[in-house]
Amino acid sequence: MTYAIIWIITALLLGFWTLLTWTADAVLTWPGWNADALATWPGWVVSLQPPVWLAPWLSEGWLESARQTLLDWGPTIQASLQQIPDLTGWLSAIVWAVWLIGAIGFLLMGLAASAIARMLLPRKPEPAA
Repeated sequence: MTYAIIWIITALLLGFWTLLTWTADAVLTWPGWNADALATWPGWVVSLQPPVWLAPWLSEGWLESARQTLLDWGPTIQASLQQIPDLTGWLSAIVWAVWLIGAIGFLLMGLAASAIARMLLPRKPEPAA
């Protein structure tokens, strides 16, 4: 049971990490940044939807809060992307490379937690032959 709890927590953290990465990729690679069209930013943010498998787990209040945060950060994101125009083509690859590093980290933490649990949990006595 302990191992199941460890790996369920690891899977949930990995799912949340994936959601953050998906959102970052969608925001940073939005074509509107190149067009300098911050006026269309609010409409695009409203159209941004979570993956179908995740939608039932997210409340509407949480989605609205996330959208409002993106609306507030829009000018800052645009200013940052204008300072690094040469990297804009690589942003998606960079974001997913960071995701991969984080995913490996989560898996290693799950393995470490399982190893620690194995060391700390009492062992069943071996039957006498």
